[in-house]
Amino acid sequence: MEIKIALDLPSIIASAVTAEKLQPLVDKAISDTIKEAIREATDYSSEFRKEVKKQLASALPHGLAIDDMAKFQQVLNQALSEAVHGENAAAMRTALQKAVKSVLPDAPDVLKLSELMVAAREGFHKDDDRSEFYGHFEESEYGGGCIYLDSDPSPGYLSSRAKAHYDARHHISFNKEGVVYALKLNNTQLTPAAQPTVITRFESILMAMYVGRTRLDVDLDPDEVKSAAEAQYD
Repeated sequence: MEIKIALDLPSIIASAVTAEKLQPLVDKAISDTIKEAIREATDYSSEFRKEVKKQLASALPHGLAIDDMAKFQQVLNQALSEAVHGENAAAMRTALQKAVKSVLPDAPDVLKLSELMVAAREGFHKDDDRSEFYGHFEESEYGGGCIYLDSDPSPGYLSSRAKAHYDARHHISFNKEGVVYALKLNNTQLTPAAQPTVITRFESILMAMYVGRTRLDVDLDPDEVKSAAEAQYD
């Protein structure tokens, strides 16, 4: 038996290459090509990766240890994502700097103690000058000392007044050069591995001191610190 099959190849090919049938194949080919290009452009040895590492190094606040990276990971990831979508290196740098500043705003190299007390009043929401908060300054015989601050005018109500400062939520310990070497923030003693929650500008200032970005200039004595925390009258 002889079987003959006649194929109309021109018609078959013409039907196969219609726009409707080719479009999914074209879309997949383009998508695969873009994915491969992105992988090659962002791999371990890529210029993109080197540039991102360089910009992260310059954008992160000075003095933060590697363990502190976790605190900024979320905002940095979001900033990177938005910047990469814009495919603009300048936009990436701006986004990174903005993201970090939203958590740890720019702080001066030197902050006067009197300015810290004003920031504390604002941070504790003592907007009414007649409101008061807790401020205690213990000077060290070697220079420097410790500042104790709390939004509650009488922290540790079960403690004696002489020991009330130990119950304050914030302790700032600094040396004679005004460098903060220890910080208790919101009842948490900070360590290099700590991940504190920083919300207010006042807390940001304390963090800036802790990581070495800001030095404290003592322009108030203990009595003046106590007075600055009390109700203010014209």
